Amino acid sequence: MKRLREERRILFMFFLTDLVVYWVALNLVTAARLETLAQVDFGLIRRDRLVCLALFAVTSVMMGAYRPSRITDRFDAVYYSLGAVFFTSLAGLVLASVIPAELRAISRREMILSVFAGGIFLGAWRYFAASLGGRFRLFHRYFYVLGSRENAERIAREISRHPRAGGRYISLNVLKEKVERRKKELGIEYFAHENAVITLARADHNQLQEMLDFCRQNFRRTFLHPNLSDVLLFQHKNLTAVAGVPLIEVASEQMLSPYLYVKRLMDIVASALGLLALAPVCIVTAIAIKLSSPGRVLYVQERLGKGGRPFKIYKFRSMMEGVDLKDENGHVLAKKGDSRITPVGRLIRKHRIDEIPQLFNVLRGDMSLIGPRPAWTEYYESNARELPLIEQRLAVRPGLTCLSHVLGSYFSQPEDRLCYDLVYISTLSLMSDLRIIIGTIRIVLSGKGSV
Repeated sequence: MKRLREERRILFMFFLTDLVVYWVALNLVTAARLETLAQVDFGLIRRDRLVCLALFAVTSVMMGAYRPSRITDRFDAVYYSLGAVFFTSLAGLVLASVIPAELRAISRREMILSVFAGGIFLGAWRYFAASLGGRFRLFHRYFYVLGSRENAERIAREISRHPRAGGRYISLNVLKEKVERRKKELGIEYFAHENAVITLARADHNQLQEMLDFCRQNFRRTFLHPNLSDVLLFQHKNLTAVAGVPLIEVASEQMLSPYLYVKRLMDIVASALGLLALAPVCIVTAIAIKLSSPGRVLYVQERLGKGGRPFKIYKFRSMMEGVDLKDENGHVLAKKGDSRITPVGRLIRKHRIDEIPQLFNVLRGDMSLIGPRPAWTEYYESNARELPLIEQRLAVRPGLTCLSHVLGSYFSQPEDRLCYDLVYISTLSLMSDLRIIIGTIRIVLSGKGSV
């Protein structure tokens, strides 16, 4: 983990330096309006510049400009920085056109000029910085190539020709021994700077599950070298290349995904605002629960969060107090027309009002707005054999809503729910989260999929 922290610090320094360079460019652009500077409040100018700087920071992160492979490649380093400058200036231009002149100090001319000034300054800096980044060995990528020996050795040779990458063919059994030995020697559970590539002939695809499970648990990213039929089965946005070798990313811990930080910020803001806005609904619901049936207002239960960490989840009580929620097989899920559900409980479950207290879990960091629904320990234990990938649900924070809520139903089978969860985790992005939020609003208003 020491190397991982070091990588984060270096990437953060690149990020801060980009902000400084763009800030300098923005202030130099102000010289284009010398004739009006005396009439402008410098406090407003500083405020507008900070807005532009924040837009640039968010745009850069969302574009993936700080992935290690893009930091060390001169073309990519310049390309993504120029893209961030362009879209920031475009957003600033829109704001300058919409906001009345008396409420802003920024001008449309400055936004247009900032494309050129910011592009020149940042492009020059990132071109120079790419050569600096390439000197850090922790940014060099190493790949263990598993599978069909002849093709695996060829791929390893191709990858090793890249100046900042290395590859080695290795059998799964030898790799398992190597990983176990290093875990004992180094005391670590995860190899954050090594990746795996799986290449298999069609006849050997029965080995894929075992290889994928092992690589997913031990390496930062796992790729599949596709044959022609595989290309048809995977999304093209997951297709990448290393030293000219086409690879499809099939598993990733996303430990350094910039969107995870943006997602957490969105969770904090949205949950705080949601708790304030929905306070009247919560008060009315609490009163209705208390008047309609004896017992507590809130239902508290232990669930598993990210990494298998247990936490207490909060819901408005929708069932009668004291009913059996477990049997010898574990938790008893609600059924259609379940007699345990109170009349008020049926209403709040239909429109997901019973889930509102979980906004506190989101604010606290136990959950996210969007992610696989949190499950109890017994759920993982009872389904471990039939669903060998079920623990992958714990790779991200559990969510208040999820893809299975939008596309599936309350009665979806565990295997179908797991499919939804794995698809979400492998395609985690702002756009996928926005689609789920929009879909959830439709489900809440319609009351579909409830019990």
